[in-house]
Amino acid sequence: MNAAAHTLLPSRADAASSVARAIERPLPASLGACALIHGVLDAAECAALIAAAEARGFAGAGGDYPPSYRNNDRQVLDDPALAQRLFERLREHAPAELADADGTRWRLASLNERLRLCRYRPGQRFNIHQDGVHHRGPDLRSRLTFMIYLTDGAAFVGGDTLFYARGPGRSGEADGEPLARVRPRAGTLILFDHALWHAGEAVTAGVKHLLRSDLMYRRIDDHREAAQATRAEAPFAPGHDGYVWTLARLDDGRIASAGRDAQVRLWSGDGRELARLSGHAQSVLGLCELPGARLATVSRDRCLRIWSLDDGRCLRSAVAHGAAALCLARLGDGRFASGGADGGIALWRDDGEPLQAWNAHAGWVWSLSALAAHHLVSASEDGLLAWWDADRRARIAALDSGAPLRSADAHADGERIAFAGVDGRIGIARAADGELRGLHGWPGHEAAVRKVRWLDRDRLVSCGEDGRVRVWDRDGALLQERRHDNFATDAMALDDGRLLSCGYDGVLRTG
Repeated sequence: MNAAAHTLLPSRADAASSVARAIERPLPASLGACALIHGVLDAAECAALIAAAEARGFAGAGGDYPPSYRNNDRQVLDDPALAQRLFERLREHAPAELADADGTRWRLASLNERLRLCRYRPGQRFNIHQDGVHHRGPDLRSRLTFMIYLTDGAAFVGGDTLFYARGPGRSGEADGEPLARVRPRAGTLILFDHALWHAGEAVTAGVKHLLRSDLMYRRIDDHREAAQATRAEAPFAPGHDGYVWTLARLDDGRIASAGRDAQVRLWSGDGRELARLSGHAQSVLGLCELPGARLATVSRDRCLRIWSLDDGRCLRSAVAHGAAALCLARLGDGRFASGGADGGIALWRDDGEPLQAWNAHAGWVWSLSALAAHHLVSASEDGLLAWWDADRRARIAALDSGAPLRSADAHADGERIAFAGVDGRIGIARAADGELRGLHGWPGHEAAVRKVRWLDRDRLVSCGEDGRVRVWDRDGALLQERRHDNFATDAMALDDGRLLSCGYDGVLRTG
């Protein structure tokens, strides 16, 4: 905890929560909660918070977020005392209760003590996005974004907070004009629903600072048991606390899922929960079954873990990458590879012993897929689909897609590769005779594609930030579609032919 932070909010402020503050509502209530509360901090308090943050030092966000998403500087500060004082100052201006569409009610509980201080210098921005939900179990979660502007808008050019009616288009940028533009004012707090699409406009001159957290809400008891019973009735329920990022089918028919709650859940083929594997400190982003009833996982915490699928024990843990570890792929000879936000690919023995690593891309390695015993393909933020000889750490060939890539999957024939990225397009390439050649492609989604996966010899499935899960034939004809309430992130075929999909709504859907 930063001792200096205690002087930033003197005791007079704790009694000042009842002071009348000017409140603006920049959006219609029908679009979601959004309120500007002026004068939450005074100029001296803002200056003191900035000075303390600069003294601690900022770091680039590139190890945790792709540059196509955000490129500003940030720091994370865990300070319960400061969070409590801020909460007391704002609590009577925040909604005391919120209700879901199904009638579940939530009561205001606290301010998340994990504070994020952000700095935007010229050229830095935060692209259009929705904020993620911070879960602490099924009954306590964040519902509203809390953001205090620490720098007055007169001190910089650009840097407005923009709100949009819908998410990004195929370019990855905002699709349409903003519904509202908020000019920062030092000391003003903005509270808004996590589900609202918004962006931090690029700063073109000067420097912008802000403090970010979340308002936490607790489920009201009279709805708790009914909600738990409803969730437990469906297959693959209850879902994860937060987004589900990835799925894997195990050789014995079980299903593994993982995501923001840092857990891996194991399910029977018909959707009964069997076990939970806990140990990672942040979102679990990659899954890979290994010989001998073991499972490899990687996480935003930068670590690799090897688990026993028999008893759920963690058998080994190691730092995998110098930034977030993003993906895994098992090679035909039992070894496996990992890719990271550091642009690297690492090769591992099946017991988790590191073998070799190399700098593979100029951007995040989002996806890996095995082509043969020692050949891999990778899809990267730098826009390249690359074919590798893992033994020699040598790139055999590469295909420039023209847009940041998010996913690639090799066909069982060992040659065809499906790939997709932020422009919403799906492509098919062929790796043969030392060349990686694009065969054809088609517009698959109205926003970025998060996942593309072959279902069988002639069909593939794609998942997009437009919330759609789509099944295609190999020539690009649409065969099937379903929707999630937020980004769709992964999908796979079950043994009975049904499709299992997941997304940012935390739900695993079948059908």
